Amino acid sequence: MVWQIGPLPWSYEQKVSDFLKPGIKRLDIRRDTPEFEDGSFDLVTAYQTEYDLGEVVRALRKNGFFVTQQIGGRNRPDNPGYNLENEGPKLKAAGFRLMYSHQGYYHDENGVLQHRFIMIGKLVYKEE
Repeated sequence: MVWQIGPLPWSYEQKVSDFLKPGIKRLDIRRDTPEFEDGSFDLVTAYQTEYDLGEVVRALRKNGFFVTQQIGGRNRPDNPGYNLENEGPKLKAAGFRLMYSHQGYYHDENGVLQHRFIMIGKLVYKEE
């Protein structure tokens, strides 16, 4: 865990842009809700929004990537255990290899303690 004052040590936008190359098909869970065939996307992203991990796996091609930044349990009274320690193993169990993960606590401009975490997983195992 990282404790700091100020911005998080990562940029979600930068992490996502690292994957946005020509020809990459992206599903952004915040914006997109299309019908799609299994394995249609190279990249699935979810920024501080709910997602169904089974649907993420279904959407991705094998060796596709999932990038998500979430509001951690410190700021979710309905789910205080929502953190990297609990969510990372779920990604691994679903067939992902965690390529990058980080958790941060910081004070916002109003002095309120905030909790965020990011995970980037590569789907290395997918039942055909």
